[in-house]
Amino acid sequence: MKKILVIAAALVMGSAVHAQKYGATPEDSITCLQNLSVYQEFFKQKNYSGAYDAWKKVLEVCPATSLNTYIRGNTILKNMIAKEKDATKRAQYIDEMLNLWDMRAKYYGRPGYCLGMKAYDMRQYAPNRLQEAMELYNQALTYAEEPQFVSIPRLYFMCMIDAYKAKLIDKEGLMDAYDKTEMVLEGITKRNPADQTASKELDIVGSMFEPYASCEDLVALYTQKFEANKGDAEYLRKATMMLNNRGCTDAEIFFQMTDALHVLDPNPQSAYLMASMYRSKKNFEKVVSLLTENDNISKLDSADKENALLMLGEAYLQLGQYVNGGRICQAILEHNPDNGKAYLILGLLYAGSVDQCSGDGTPVAKRAPYWVAVDMFVRAKSIDPSTADNANQLIANYSKYFPTADDLFTYGLREGADYTVSCWYTRTTKIRAAKL
Repeated sequence: MKKILVIAAALVMGSAVHAQKYGATPEDSITCLQNLSVYQEFFKQKNYSGAYDAWKKVLEVCPATSLNTYIRGNTILKNMIAKEKDATKRAQYIDEMLNLWDMRAKYYGRPGYCLGMKAYDMRQYAPNRLQEAMELYNQALTYAEEPQFVSIPRLYFMCMIDAYKAKLIDKEGLMDAYDKTEMVLEGITKRNPADQTASKELDIVGSMFEPYASCEDLVALYTQKFEANKGDAEYLRKATMMLNNRGCTDAEIFFQMTDALHVLDPNPQSAYLMASMYRSKKNFEKVVSLLTENDNISKLDSADKENALLMLGEAYLQLGQYVNGGRICQAILEHNPDNGKAYLILGLLYAGSVDQCSGDGTPVAKRAPYWVAVDMFVRAKSIDPSTADNANQLIANYSKYFPTADDLFTYGLREGADYTVSCWYTRTTKIRAAKL
């Protein structure tokens, strides 16, 4: 065995690169290869305590041998930490694990990833070093253009939530951390538009932040910062989207910031936010104007586009423009057949236009549109449980307007039979009598 190792060492001495890889001297190379073989064998058997000494020797003598020295070393040390009962020795292993990330960055690059993972391991194994972990994460984020960096911003924000809970930062500090996280992830998305990983990470971060972003907190914070930032379009864009996402669109500061943003940078997104503002003020003419000008809705991203169409359909309903409202709801349902809110609006459009759809003028024809309206409400709650409460209330309200049993008898109609309503829409429904 020794002879084989000597021959192997001689072979790797053939170039300066290999000499550096396996150690600075022939003796180092022999030591490196011997210990490499020993620790790898123990590692395969998952005997991590057996692998530890030989692995340490490889790290000392030939740290540039392989990236696996660091990947496997992390596994070895975490197992040593888990089994160690002595506090002093356990602390030693933790320090070795953290220092391993520094060495990995030195020999194999990706300092941002290594800093971020060092901070993550620090949070797991040395939770009392929170301030130090925060500093490491902030250093890591300066390397956001590294490949495969995408998980680090989320880990950073998790750390900042811990810092907020520990009162190391205040609510504004947490807001700033969220802004920074969002900015980094958006930058990754822009650099790699085909990869949606960063977008998914941003959704996760948004969910993490939600419990700490009440309307009261956000409104107070943005009101305080508005004057200093009202000329900063990027700041206003982020702030208004935050308020919009958290449902704080009835706050005065949302109106002020949205208006300022639309002046600085009129675009489909600001028009959408302005429409949200005017919707809360019940100025539905303005909602329609903003959403229909310059084909703004078609230029929004998928989630905002659907919400904007719902807003537009509701505005047409409030303005009594039933045909336009029906057209918008049908467009939503063609894109997403499971949108319960679109069915609610569609039902209200049918119910609202009942006077326009009285058919031959008989009591049954005048009230038949309510059957179709209720069909829409039933459909809404069947596909979207979040609409159930509203749908049930609407069903109860509008079922009262069905034709009576006497009306059905008078005109020779039977409950359960088909009936077609033809107006600005055509729908086939089932005949039902009002339950008095």
